[in-house]
Amino acid sequence: MVKKHILIVDGDITHSERLKRNLETADFIVEAVYKGNDALMLLKKQWVDLIILSITLQGIMNGIQLLQELKENEEYQQIPVIVQSSKVNMEEIVKNIGATMFITKPYNIADFLKQVKEIFQESQKDI
Repeated sequence: MVKKHILIVDGDITHSERLKRNLETADFIVEAVYKGNDALMLLKKQWVDLIILSITLQGIMNGIQLLQELKENEEYQQIPVIVQSSKVNMEEIVKNIGATMFITKPYNIADFLKQVKEIFQESQKDI
């Protein structure tokens, strides 16, 4: 089976690196960036199968703005996006923009990995 590519976009470097290690242990190829503009530049160079996006990013763009940009761009619209935040009142907002899933921080990493795998299983059914 081909390894899936995941992009983490999170302003919290410590959280990103921990999540990256856990995803790599689960046999995914993972890139991590901390700014929305860096995510857009990376996406121009390489395809990813999933984006894990935090609301709080470094730089001038926040996660909501990046999600809007991704969903307005035809090239990126089909990429599933998991939005993660400690702000529990964000779920409806991000789902309306087009997020695949909303996860409240902090979360259990084993449950999170299971949800990531379920997203990939769902996308396989659509092919």
